[in-house]
Amino acid sequence: MSIPRTAHSDRTAIGTEMSDLELGKKGASVTVVSVDSPHRPILGRRKTTSDVINLRGEPAPLSPAYEGKEDGLTKVGNWIWKIHKASVLTRYALYIIPVAALLSVPLVLSATVYDDAAAAGVRLLGLFIWIEMIWVLLWVSKLLSQGAPFVFQGICGVISGGIRKYTTVLMALEIPLSLFLWTISAFASSHVICVFNNGNKPEDLFLRSKCEIDPDTDARPWPLMLRRIFLAGIVVSAIFLAQKTLVQLISIDYHRKQYDTKIKESKKMIWLLDLLYDASRTIFPEFCKEFEDEDEAIQGNNLEEVRKAMAKTAMGKKVFNNLGRARDKATAAFGAMVSDISGKAVFNSTSAHSIVIEALETERASEALARRLWLSFVGERREELYKRDLVEVLGSHRSDEAEEIFGALDRDGNGDVSLEEMTMLVTSIGQERKNRATSMHEIGQAIAVLDRLLSFVVLVAIAFVYAAFFSPSFSDKVTSLWTTFTGLAFAIGGTVTEFLSCCIFLFIKHPYDVGDRVDINNVELVAEHISLMYSVFRRVDSDKTVQIPHNIANTLWIENVSRSKAMKERLTLSVAATTTNEDILALRGELQKFVTADENRRDFQSEFDIELISVGNLLKLDLQVEIRHKSNFANELIRSTRRNKFMCELLAAMRRIPIEPPGGSAPALGDPANPAYSVAVSDQEALDARARKAAELEESRLFPKGTGSSFLGEALSSAFQNPAQTMIAGITGRRNGSIREVGARPSSESTRVSQESRRGTGQPYEMYPTRPR
Repeated sequence: MSIPRTAHSDRTAIGTEMSDLELGKKGASVTVVSVDSPHRPILGRRKTTSDVINLRGEPAPLSPAYEGKEDGLTKVGNWIWKIHKASVLTRYALYIIPVAALLSVPLVLSATVYDDAAAAGVRLLGLFIWIEMIWVLLWVSKLLSQGAPFVFQGICGVISGGIRKYTTVLMALEIPLSLFLWTISAFASSHVICVFNNGNKPEDLFLRSKCEIDPDTDARPWPLMLRRIFLAGIVVSAIFLAQKTLVQLISIDYHRKQYDTKIKESKKMIWLLDLLYDASRTIFPEFCKEFEDEDEAIQGNNLEEVRKAMAKTAMGKKVFNNLGRARDKATAAFGAMVSDISGKAVFNSTSAHSIVIEALETERASEALARRLWLSFVGERREELYKRDLVEVLGSHRSDEAEEIFGALDRDGNGDVSLEEMTMLVTSIGQERKNRATSMHEIGQAIAVLDRLLSFVVLVAIAFVYAAFFSPSFSDKVTSLWTTFTGLAFAIGGTVTEFLSCCIFLFIKHPYDVGDRVDINNVELVAEHISLMYSVFRRVDSDKTVQIPHNIANTLWIENVSRSKAMKERLTLSVAATTTNEDILALRGELQKFVTADENRRDFQSEFDIELISVGNLLKLDLQVEIRHKSNFANELIRSTRRNKFMCELLAAMRRIPIEPPGGSAPALGDPANPAYSVAVSDQEALDARARKAAELEESRLFPKGTGSSFLGEALSSAFQNPAQTMIAGITGRRNGSIREVGARPSSESTRVSQESRRGTGQPYEMYPTRPR
């Protein structure tokens, strides 16, 4: 019986236990099991106890993973980086003031020393003032485009929280939006150029005429041409902004539909693995005797080349482990120093999140991580992980987290988690994470290709816009250009159609991602690469590479196995026509016991059925066996293993009952067990034998041939009999309404007399007349 303790004594005892565990000592509530055998059994290594182990009150904070070594910066690079990291006002002041100061030099000179300086009759003072204005307006436009996402989020976020996701679209459209605002402001301020020509002196009247259209020659002065350029620039920048907006909307809508839910689920699973690993290394410290090999595989992931080189030189494994641990400690110490300065967690290589992310990169490390987690939590001499194990380790105050973790691990819902299930789960998380990263990269490249194609279309549109603004004869050539475009449309119509169908297939339908197992026209494939116009697959049966254009795949029947939930399989087999209903029920019972057995209940669901779907040509019965798996068929190895196990049990069960194949299982004619022989009989004996056989067949019929309308009425009445009576008649082999006793079969003579009396004739009646000799 445990002695009650106060909260303070509990915390003191638990702190002592944790410190002892970190030093490799044996605690009071947790016993470290030593395993001396090189072949360790797959059993739990944690001593179960009635006391609850309180590891931590709160989950460990997540730290971003270190993604690689950064390139070094020079002094100039560091100076530019400091400017870039400065506040907006400081940064923009450093951008605007130096150039504005340089532009102010000709402005001051044209206003003082060169007051009369003009260009084609237009004073240069107004031109330099306008240039100074558009330089400042450029950065004002950029500042407005940077603030537009926050204004949009603040205003539209009040209406609907789902609209806030489009804030990222405005952030990506900073440059196109700033160019659009700048062209508008430059066009609106261009009249400043001619303001200083509006004087009352006679020479000012001459200068004022230089900013107006000449009525005689219809010539435009250069200030008006400049205004026309910026007016066309407004249209061009609007087209450019619309094109970039379309691409961004396609990108964000695609990623929101395809990856948002998957990324959230992946982050949740990784967070749960962080909690489990943090608790595991608290019970069993890193590189302890029990998990030395597992920790070597988990944390030695990025030193694989060093491992191989040291193995060739026959250097000890202990040296390698110490090298990896020294690397991690040095990185952690440097990260702690940087964290103290910046206030952010960086280079924290010893955090649970960093170690889990690193382990998920390779299959070997993922299997080692799964093994460490499972063996840490499973009780001694047990082969399954239960929810009570998680509650016991994490503590009763974290029972909600334990229930959430166990629900994520126990995907088949059978109440326990085996080592195989844990390994499959962790490796699948790492594989899905890598496939998702590859798919997002390739889809990003496809969107970039689409952006380049649309940019070419925008470039052509820009050429037409400027031609319409500056070419007086452009309107006269519209008819000929339209004819040319019509002919070009017929020439490239197929290509445009293919391009549009590929875009719809990839960005709207998107039936598969990289790494998905799909069935296209009943061919089993695995998606390897996705481009804008085509996809590359690998055949499951032969590992051949198959390329399918998206416009062709758009018309095919695509079944995505990876996106499917738990799948079922239907098998059709033919058995002998003599198989009874009892045999079928016996087969169903045998297979039901198989799928519900302890060793198979993780693979198959308990729902099971056998259906008689056809009687064929009356020589066989066609049975359909339906089995329900607890997962899909994305993993071909797992699917084939489970299917082979079930097929072997199906054959063994049919032999135990037994159920024979079509035609029976008797030896073939001529076999030593069934020899063939011939007997010579006379013609009369042969005729008599045929007649007896025909009479027996006729007597076995429900309604003999040649009967009158009374038998027809009896047949019609039998069709409307009670179903229960019909079933009883089928079991006993007697017709309903019969008053004969069991075993009182009518003879052929009584049947003949009964038929003659029904006709009302006294002539003799022969059912089978004898052929004259």
